[in-house]
Order: sequence, then structure tokens, then C-alpha cells
Amino acid sequence: MTTIQTAAASSPALPSSNTNASNPSHAHTSMQGGQAVFENDHYRITAGDNNQVLITNKQTGSTYMAAGDPHMYVNGQHVFDFWGTTTLKLDDGTKVTIETTPWGNNLAATLSSKVTITNGDYGVEITGVDTNTVGDLKINEAAGWGNTLDWAHDDGNVLMENAAGNNLVAFGADGKLKTVDQAYINATDLVKNPGRDAQLQQLENLFQDAFKSLSGLISISLTGAFMGAVLAAAAQGSNGNQTRPTQQHNDEGQAKPRTPDVALRDLLSFTMTLLRGAL
Repeated sequence: MTTIQTAAASSPALPSSNTNASNPSHAHTSMQGGQAVFENDHYRITAGDNNQVLITNKQTGSTYMAAGDPHMYVNGQHVFDFWGTTTLKLDDGTKVTIETTPWGNNLAATLSSKVTITNGDYGVEITGVDTNTVGDLKINEAAGWGNTLDWAHDDGNVLMENAAGNNLVAFGADGKLKTVDQAYINATDLVKNPGRDAQLQQLENLFQDAFKSLSGLISISLTGAFMGAVLAAAAQGSNGNQTRPTQQHNDEGQAKPRTPDVALRDLLSFTMTLLRGAL
């Protein structure tokens, strides 16, 4: 069921006391005091009609705040600015995707505009966060449709919460786990880098969850090394000037180039085999 609330509707929604397999973290969202407030067992996320999104980890007290055009603060410390769609993957599986819009007529600056939050089959969209138009903050709650909502939105630049430290982390194009700072954002933000290799972005986003699972089975350094090797192989295969021996050959017996689709398929097959063997 989908419900819509605006800033005028301020009565909080109470979480259900029943356990729901499609909403394992007991997520709910409501308008409170002119703000959109998401809450589940582990996080409280607020967004107002003021360009600001605040994520609070209720277990650790850590905070992640996007404010202004947009600046990202971790535990109150400014760590970087970003421009394009950015997703934060939190430790309990909650995904927070912040979409941006130009700041008025200034195309060089952006503001947080829409926030999509999903966990399991629970999802909610919060719109009207930017101050280009005031008074249009509203929530569109999609309980039971979280996976569909997640599928329908581009993740953009994907960052992950780091439970072991006061920062955000991400897998780079070289497959290594990196602390996210301004240099990393400058190299990966999709607004700043519109020509960034789409396949590498797809590989990074598609397999972050898989490699996060694998990191519990093998060391994170081995995970990073494997990711780097796969990405390098995929990049080599997508280069039309290079070929590599495969089981496919043309009529003259010459090896065909390994296409990006084949690289992606092989990576998926290998990763799923590893995961199945570990379960």
C-alpha cells in the first residue's frame, strides 16, 4: 500500500508490533514537525525542505549529513562535497539514495532534492527537499514495494557506511576498498565525470553487496585484489584493439574479443558459485 503525506500532516506513524518478513527492520516514515522522518530498528533519517538529509545510526551514534550544495558531514566533520546522485549503503542493508537538482539557474551547483530509502520490501520517497521551491516537501511511502522502488532508481555513486571507523568507504575502479574523501568524489561523481566508463560503474555497483558478503569469508584485501583483477579483465575485454583466447572463434579460427556482456556474465557466474559454496 502506498501512502502520501505532506508537511501539513504531522501526526507520527507508529511502527507495527507484528514481525513482517517484508519489513524486517520495522521501518516506517511520517511527517513530524515539518520534516520527513524515517525510522527503523537501527537508523533515524530526517529530511526537511531545507536541502538537508541527516542519517543517525542509533546503535553507534554516528551521523551522516548532506547539507547545502551538498556538503557531506560525518560525525559533524566536513569530509567532501558531491554533485550528482549518491547512494549510502548502511550496515543493516538500508539504502539511502540522494538525487540532486541544479541550484536555481546555477548549473555549477546542486542541491539535495529527492531521497529514496529502501530496506527489504519497504521503501519511501521523500521529495521537495531542495529550496528551489518552498513548501513542497512530501513523502510517498511504498510499503511492500521497496525492491521495486530500489530497482526503479539509479544508485549513482555508491558509498558504504564503515562500521569500523568515522568515515565512508567505497570500492574504486581498481577493486580496492577506499576511504571516501574529496579526491575520491572528484574522480567518481557522475556529474563531474559524465564520461566515466559505464561498465566499470555497473560492475562496482552490482557486486558491492556480493563482495561485502565475501569479505566475511575471506580477507578484505583478497576481496579487493579479486575485484581489481576482474575489472581489469573486463576493461581489457571491452577494448576493441585487444583480444584474448576464449572458447569462441570466428570462421578463420581466430579468437574473438571478449565482450563486456561476456565479462559481466562470467563474473556473475563465478561470484554466485562462491556464494552458494559458502552458504
